Amino acid sequence: MENGSSLGATPCSVCGSREVRIDAVEQSGWLLLAECPRCDHRWTQRFAGATARAAVKVAAPGPEVANAA
Repeated sequence: MENGSSLGATPCSVCGSREVRIDAVEQSGWLLLAECPRCDHRWTQRFAGATARAAVKVAAPGPEVANAA
């Protein structure tokens, strides 16, 4: 979770640090993946703030290539 943002409102429940890194992922709804860099404690929690799904562009499939094996 190197690219996560820092959220000071959710302290680590183990050590109390507010330097928690979070990422949001969509998995049957939205989840927050949180990690404390101080004690390496990790947890998930539901994220009710995101209700709209982001649009995703899907590339058209390319031509099939014969497998030589």
